Amino acid sequence: MQKTFIPAILASTLALGGCAQLGDLGGLGGILGGDDRGDNYGYGYQNNSEFERAAVQACGREAERYGRVNITYAEQRSRGTYTVQGRIDNRDQRRDQFTCEFRDDGRIVDFKLG
Repeated sequence: MQKTFIPAILASTLALGGCAQLGDLGGLGGILGGDDRGDNYGYGYQNNSEFERAAVQACGREAERYGRVNITYAEQRSRGTYTVQGRIDNRDQRRDQFTCEFRDDGRIVDFKLG
């Protein structure tokens, strides 16, 4: 019985390891604690431009430092600048919202909580 048990453990370990290599833990994200929402933080792209995607990604990653993120709004306010707003799932109600300004050179120029 021990001879068949060890190969079964090795096979399952390799299978799970392969899934973890896929973006967002593959289809096992919910089981293993990852996020199955993909990389858009719950935001449905309106413009679907590369600039909008880059802004949502950068601002979402910055906001993730404070908790789980849900992007609620993204709009190009001026030429070369995108504004992204969202909510952060944490216990501090004073810091559960954020606003982020993202420039077309790939930099976050302003990030505010509250």
